[in-house]
Amino acid sequence: MPASELWFVVPGDPGQNTGGYRYVRRLVEVLVKAGIPVKLAGLEGAFPKPDDFARQSLDRFLAGLPDGTRVVLDGLAMSGLPEVLQRHQSRLNLMALVHHPLADENGLSEQEQAWFKHSETTALACVGAVFTTSHYTAERLQAFGVTPARVTTALPAVDDAFFQQSPRIGRRDATRAIHLLCVGHLSPRKAQHQLIQALAQLTHLDWRLRLVGSAGRATDYASGVRALVRESGLESRVEFA
Repeated sequence: MPASELWFVVPGDPGQNTGGYRYVRRLVEVLVKAGIPVKLAGLEGAFPKPDDFARQSLDRFLAGLPDGTRVVLDGLAMSGLPEVLQRHQSRLNLMALVHHPLADENGLSEQEQAWFKHSETTALACVGAVFTTSHYTAERLQAFGVTPARVTTALPAVDDAFFQQSPRIGRRDATRAIHLLCVGHLSPRKAQHQLIQALAQLTHLDWRLRLVGSAGRATDYASGVRALVRESGLESRVEFA
């Protein structure tokens, strides 16, 4: 494996059909088309709280790379294994791709949250550049010791091919109200306020929105979203469930 190669490393099967994995695969495709030698690898074991298989898998993979190799590690793959990164950081060009901090995940106990916060902070100190998929995450990572100068945000996009598809609704259906469903707890990371702001500019269209998700994780934010709906005059169009 020549050191000039760029590797993206994710936990498990790189072909998983989730937003995060599709994002990484699309990045790899675009970079390859641009003439940059890029490869994608998946790690064995349990993540993000790693077991011995995960620890051995990452250590073995990094040990097999020549000095100077550029490696972009998905946050799920690296955040729980700072001790492995510390063994290789001096000879490899390690970088991180963080969708959102693991310590901010739902349903964690205080002990688990503290463990992830410490582990992720230590792991991020082992990499040079950090890539995020949102401006919110870029700002949030400052609490994990990542300075803004180290961060580049690459927002997800939509493939042009999506807009080239033939419409799936007939002329009669197009006259009916558009019903939108957004599922996820109300929180800054989910950014429901941006959805409300966008829809407030489309009141000339007949649409309805249903927001399904807990308001208890970030109560101040949830109250702010409700206030934004009222201020935008959308109470008859937006339902909270």
